[in-house]
Amino acid sequence: MLVLASEPLAARMAGPAIRALELARALTAVADVTIAAPPGSLPVDGVSMEVVAPTEHRRTLALARGHDIVVVQHAPPQLLLALAREDVRIVCDLYTPILLEALEAGRERGLRARRTIQRLATRQTVAALAVADLVLCASERQRDLWLGAMTGRELLDLRDYDADPSLRGLVAVVPFGTSDEPPRPAPSPVMKGVLPGIGPEDRVLLWGGGIWDWLDAITPMRAVERLRAERDDVHLVILGGKRPAVRDDERMQAHEEAVAFAADRGLLGRAVHVYDGWVPYDERGGWLLEADIGVTAHRDHAETRFAFRTRVLDYLWAGLPVVGTAGDTLIDLAGEGGVPVGDDAAFATAVARVLDPGPARDEAIARAAQLRVEMTWERCAAPLLAFVEDAHARPVRHRDLAAVTRTTLAQYPGTLARTVRDEGAGTAVKRVARNAARLVGKGP
Repeated sequence: MLVLASEPLAARMAGPAIRALELARALTAVADVTIAAPPGSLPVDGVSMEVVAPTEHRRTLALARGHDIVVVQHAPPQLLLALAREDVRIVCDLYTPILLEALEAGRERGLRARRTIQRLATRQTVAALAVADLVLCASERQRDLWLGAMTGRELLDLRDYDADPSLRGLVAVVPFGTSDEPPRPAPSPVMKGVLPGIGPEDRVLLWGGGIWDWLDAITPMRAVERLRAERDDVHLVILGGKRPAVRDDERMQAHEEAVAFAADRGLLGRAVHVYDGWVPYDERGGWLLEADIGVTAHRDHAETRFAFRTRVLDYLWAGLPVVGTAGDTLIDLAGEGGVPVGDDAAFATAVARVLDPGPARDEAIARAAQLRVEMTWERCAAPLLAFVEDAHARPVRHRDLAAVTRTTLAQYPGTLARTVRDEGAGTAVKRVARNAARLVGKGP
């Protein structure tokens, strides 16, 4: 098997890189696995590694030809079209509903830029749905989303349906998982008694990840402000600052707004603490074990319905009570009933209920422990492993190459205009020739 990672597998990783790494590890139980990852990636024990830049389609295709199955994350339609012409099975991992995240992303850039982001995300998703022998998603809600998208785009072939009326063999639920190994404490404290303003015995709410545009960090900040009116030992630590694999100028607007809010309210550095780096993947357990509650919150929008907040799995892994906004799949499963969107008073009440030792906290910790066992990577990856074990006995799915070609062609007008503007007409001409060759199957 070949796993194409969309981001570097390094010490510091966000969700896509973590998922590629952990699925590759799980797949070693049933296959010889190679990971093709961008520059900056580190070796992975038990898995072969190839460092391939995202634009190196020729090398990617050469690697694919030497494998039976390729697992793809967020691939451009051009690469998917080329892979679909090869004698390999394609697994497209759509655990992140990027076409809905794109509705929220880039609000500060204006309507024109947002439309470009939306179109690229939608076309990339449609191309994946058109060629995948197996689509991976993170929840039953997401499965409904992708089946609906395939139906609406006429990508469900009757031959595929007749072979498998449940379509479970086409769209499988493979959630994000938790590690089999328990988290390891840090050699010394990392937050309590270390971060300025946090005492050794204080209580810490941990926001374990970045503040993306579709999230709402201000409601937990307001909740902490409410709690501190009665006690001064409550703190919120925002663990994700600068996300790996993005440029310095790509920090999301929601992050800037939340930090500005905390500063304006006099909370920053006193009750709200923003760790501006990104904790290495293998060291995150120390931060989680030192926290008292894991929190997350989001706004009221379409993305929430189909989201699968992977940071919540880290909270469960560490046995933390979870408080978050209602509507997300994992919060509905693991949280304290889910807090109404934007209701900082209810958020503060939910936090207070499980913040200190007592029956409510004990119950929340027990629920986290049970879910941690149910959601290990080994269990979550089971449908993918089953697909791999009998892939050669399964009928090949009908791939709609025409649909992928249409999505590919639809990208070119906007891309051409940007290339001419940013890099000149000469570069644009070369890229048009290269992309035309790809479309007819005669180029990398």
